[in-house]
Amino acid sequence: MQLTLMTLNLYNYVAPPAAAYEIDNILEPDQWLKKQAWIAQTIEQADPDVVAFQEVFSAAELAQLCADLGYAYFEFTPASIADDSHVYYKPGLALASKYPLDKKLTHKDIPADVFSRPPLITELNLTGFGALRLYVVHLKSKRSLLDKAKEASATELEHYMGRWASDQLRTQEMTLLMQDILLQRQQAKQGVIVFGDFNDDLSQGSLPLAFATPSPKALDTEKNWSMHDSYSLYATTDERRPTHYYGVHGRILDYILLSGEFASNYGQQIGLVTGYQCIDRHLTHSNFDEHSQASDHAAVVVKLTSLHH
Repeated sequence: MQLTLMTLNLYNYVAPPAAAYEIDNILEPDQWLKKQAWIAQTIEQADPDVVAFQEVFSAAELAQLCADLGYAYFEFTPASIADDSHVYYKPGLALASKYPLDKKLTHKDIPADVFSRPPLITELNLTGFGALRLYVVHLKSKRSLLDKAKEASATELEHYMGRWASDQLRTQEMTLLMQDILLQRQQAKQGVIVFGDFNDDLSQGSLPLAFATPSPKALDTEKNWSMHDSYSLYATTDERRPTHYYGVHGRILDYILLSGEFASNYGQQIGLVTGYQCIDRHLTHSNFDEHSQASDHAAVVVKLTSLHH
């Protein structure tokens, strides 16, 4: 059996007349239709079985869009909106699937309120793969962590310290995420998939700890704790493409991580990575008519093939 996965930061997915972050950040009706059309086209191009989304303010509208495309199962974390206002100040996450999602899991082992955006956790059970634990994350950005009321008047030093605080929070988020994954893997041997915008290169800061190789004296069980970047498990010599650009400088911020069950050195391997794609035409060859309401992130698509029937 094959399973195709996709992750995509939608970049302020908010249906008019609501706004994202600022009171005047409202899409015109024609802009909204263009955004909907681009998302639908991107999903249809990749044809994933499961697709994760970040920066979701209007979950009901996204659920309907996905349902129209054949994704009957949809889970989300709610966005936060100011009282007596149409302005959202914190986005949610979402996951759409062609296959039933067993349940939306609560954060029993991690304090979700520590996260800038609490992760979405659910499960999928498929023939050939068994039970898979799915996480959708959107880690803290590099933007300075400052009180919004003081942001405009903050000094250069305060902005610098705010960026440092953001990095520390992202480190804490990654630590808590791995803690939850490892605690669950102690209790149940099931495959784990993490979809997300990590807002950093996975080789930076604390993020590489997810891939740390235990010492040679480690217990056999510990050797199976590491997560794997799906790209690294795919046999390709193609140069990896950035998923986001700051001006002309590209960076890889969006990833699909897999547990040891998809690595060849794991004794209980259940599947192989048989495809990896970065859908980025809207970033590298932008056409205003077609891409004016596209995301500022590329979509990452990964294909898995099960080793069991």
